[in-house]
Amino acid sequence: MNLVSFCCRARVASFFRHRRLQRILLLALGIVGAAIYSWLFSSLLEQAQAGATSLSVNKVLEYANLLLLALIILKGFFPAYVPKTEIIPRIYPVSAIERFRTELIVELVSPFYFILLNFLILLFLMSPAYTALHLLQSVMVLLTAHITLRALQVLVERKIRWRHHMFFAAAVMAAAFVAIQVQEPTFTPAYSWLKIIVHMAALGFLTASNYFLEASATEPRRKVVSHSSSTRRSLSWRLFKNHKLARQMLIFGMVFKALILGADALSYSKEGKHILDEIVTLWLFVGPLVIFSYVFNNIWGFYRNLWLTIERSSGNYKDFIKASLLPLRVPLLLDAVLTFLYVALFNHQHALFIVLMYTGSILLLIPFGLIASFVSPKAVKGGIFSFSAKVSYLYNFLAIALFAMLFLPLLHPVLYLLYPLLIGGTFFALAAVLKEYPRYKYKLFQTLYKTEG
Repeated sequence: MNLVSFCCRARVASFFRHRRLQRILLLALGIVGAAIYSWLFSSLLEQAQAGATSLSVNKVLEYANLLLLALIILKGFFPAYVPKTEIIPRIYPVSAIERFRTELIVELVSPFYFILLNFLILLFLMSPAYTALHLLQSVMVLLTAHITLRALQVLVERKIRWRHHMFFAAAVMAAAFVAIQVQEPTFTPAYSWLKIIVHMAALGFLTASNYFLEASATEPRRKVVSHSSSTRRSLSWRLFKNHKLARQMLIFGMVFKALILGADALSYSKEGKHILDEIVTLWLFVGPLVIFSYVFNNIWGFYRNLWLTIERSSGNYKDFIKASLLPLRVPLLLDAVLTFLYVALFNHQHALFIVLMYTGSILLLIPFGLIASFVSPKAVKGGIFSFSAKVSYLYNFLAIALFAMLFLPLLHPVLYLLYPLLIGGTFFALAAVLKEYPRYKYKLFQTLYKTEG
């Protein structure tokens, strides 16, 4: 327990070591947001009890638990991948079970989970329909989502010994967890202690599976660049294929997009309704935002040698624009194919809007990505497979805000008039940044090359 308490204290101290006031304000803002959402769900529960809404109490509670699941798992991958925190160095002399227990507990000591816990406690205090059983179940949903995220991070970042006995043990425990979930999903409301015990058993199986999975993992993945002697191969394809880190991140982003679109397609096929019409924020996955928020809002960070080549050869802004399009072609083509397959097969009624929105988003996000890459570059270190802090979070959120404005025509077609204003404004901003490029290039070089050591 001394190790756990020491790591917890160190983790809490690290959150407020830098930019203390800013982080305290963000934490306070998160708590206020948790209170607002607690009030909203308590109001929904009250209306459901009174029969004033089509939703039942069970459905509202189920949606609250599903919200927890979605927030925890998606925050690890969107708007950018967040790697698993290595709290205890691998060379530290501690047993595997002690390392696992300590890291699992300490990972939960974070502002994010503190805000979620505030949401649950405030909901419990505000709504009589949200009982102590429901609170306990929601805490187990939170733990289930976190452990699921840890398992995904291990699969992403570490090499797995697929034939190792620990992996087989992990598979058996995972199968037991899935079997219980099929019969009694964790997110469905529980009204008896027997169901709580069943959920606890499922959580135990999942935790054991996660432990065995980590035990079956070896060293982190390493980036390997493969060289091709074929001169006929596209340079765009080589840039995509040879940069394993960028390729992995883009694939993860597109897989998440495919899952969202696949869920919407399944809903439309079975019920004739689109999930996108009910959860408006999922429209963000229809456009190419994912590939920009993962990689191309920091294109020079990922392809710094490409930037240096242009800088030393001509330094012309036209060459920078052309060079930035080279690594973008293949992922943008894949994203476009995925999107238009979805439109052609499952979403004819919004086809015109999606085509116009997608075209507008390309014209908007490409110059914005260049602006972010010049103004706020991030160093992307090679070698160890890691995704941490690869793109500016500020510019990612600005990109999301600008991209979201492209969906305003869903409210009224006249709002298509915003498209040329947004695109034109972004191009004017890019022109201003390129005009100041001689000032930015020193920051680029310092960030991309002089931070090594």
